[in-house]
Amino acid sequence: MGNKVTFEEAGTLKAIVEAVESLVGEASIKLDPEEGLGLQALDPSKTAMIQLILPRTYFIDFDTSQSGFYGINFTDLSKVLRRVKAKERIELEFSESFVKVVTTNSYRKSFELPLLAGTPFEYKTLKVDYKAKARMDSEVIPNAVKDLKIVGSDAEIYIDSEKIEFRTLSDKGKAVVSIGKEDRALIDIWAEEPSHSVYNMAYLEKMTKPAKISEETDLELKTQAPLKLSYPLGGIEGAGITYYLAHLQV
Repeated sequence: MGNKVTFEEAGTLKAIVEAVESLVGEASIKLDPEEGLGLQALDPSKTAMIQLILPRTYFIDFDTSQSGFYGINFTDLSKVLRRVKAKERIELEFSESFVKVVTTNSYRKSFELPLLAGTPFEYKTLKVDYKAKARMDSEVIPNAVKDLKIVGSDAEIYIDSEKIEFRTLSDKGKAVVSIGKEDRALIDIWAEEPSHSVYNMAYLEKMTKPAKISEETDLELKTQAPLKLSYPLGGIEGAGITYYLAHLQV
């Protein structure tokens, strides 16, 4: 018997697939009758990691009888989803050998993609004692990256109890994006101690994909440590996309 999950709108699935595919072309997902749908994958250089957790309550239908791991070519799935309208209802049905993508709007269409060997995984969190955290409007980081890219290729991120800053410096000049407590884009901020590290801008840009479907972003820092970037999804407790990105040695 196959396992089937249904998203109310294909646009949500498109953004999730883009978020994964920006780091890894292929990865395994886990379907579990109790836990829902999940994914954890490292990019090929082991510089970044993505975690996806979608509890069964996130879906309008979650018909899964037993736990299993399914390998997916996210690059191919992303190509299929380009032919799907954002507001269409979409189903993913998993068999032993393929995933069937079915959309329904004014008419019905389906695609079948071969599954890869599913690789079991356990969720891991980095053992980092983060010292600072900022909760922001989800558009802050995408816009900051666009601004900083004009000047540099790496971004220093700084958080204290009053503000978060994104900075870059190169032979082209200097750019600083600063969001303080008085700015509406900053929802909350906390710092046990001022924290800062430098990160690759190209990776940060890849990690902005979920901003399309999340209203807020949580960014956690510790000096000279990987950052943690989290996007809650759908107002459902536990649902979200989380990235970890290694810092640059400077």
